Amino acid sequence: MDELDLRLLAVMAEDPTESYAKIKDKLGVSIGTVYLRSQRLKEWGIIQGARLLLDAKKLGYSFSVAIRLYTPDVAAAIKVLEARSEVSGVYVLTGEQNLMVHAYLRSVNELNELIQFFQQSLKAERVEVQIILDEPIQRGVPVPSVEMSSLKAGTGKKSSSRGQKPSSKGKKK
Repeated sequence: MDELDLRLLAVMAEDPTESYAKIKDKLGVSIGTVYLRSQRLKEWGIIQGARLLLDAKKLGYSFSVAIRLYTPDVAAAIKVLEARSEVSGVYVLTGEQNLMVHAYLRSVNELNELIQFFQQSLKAERVEVQIILDEPIQRGVPVPSVEMSSLKAGTGKKSSSRGQKPSSKGKKK
């Protein structure tokens, strides 16, 4: 990745619905360059899709919760939780509780049902519920600055960009 890739990621992160035509104007490059580089970033797995942020309250969800718990089989729990529509995120943790589940709920009854599900189906112990009062910041992984991306991870030494720039035909070297 080079500086242009990082600038492209920053523009795309700001508004994932932005057209390539508008992105090219912001970056001062051709639309073909925007297209080829964004495709390459997708091939490399750096861009993994775009997300739609919805207003939970306008969709009828009264609140969201973060639930930390211990379950003896994390892998099985993740598979089961993936099918639950109210679950928006699952995080594997260190410490006494090994999972955190983020969920959007419509009522206290739904919360009680979810807790019972954890205890019965997932054999969850040490279930701790925190009601989320507000979600003022919602964003994904930050785009690294040019300075950070030029450093090798953990070494403090600049990495070589050799073999990472696209050829004029947009292919990886």
